[in-house]
Amino acid sequence: MQGVNDDETITHDAAVDLLTAGGFERPEAQDLLEQLLLKGYLYEATDGLRLTG
Repeated sequence: MQGVNDDETITHDAAVDLLTAGGFERPEAQDLLEQLLLKGYLYEATDGLRLTG
């Protein structure tokens, strides 16, 4: 995700906010976030979301 370093974590809400800032409507952003998790581009760590490396 642009604006997030590979070694940083981000909350679900912050990820949705980044996607809405990129032009997605909030429901679309939430769906896209879920798809990114399901497809393995993001994963949930104990302290938030991380990009897969």
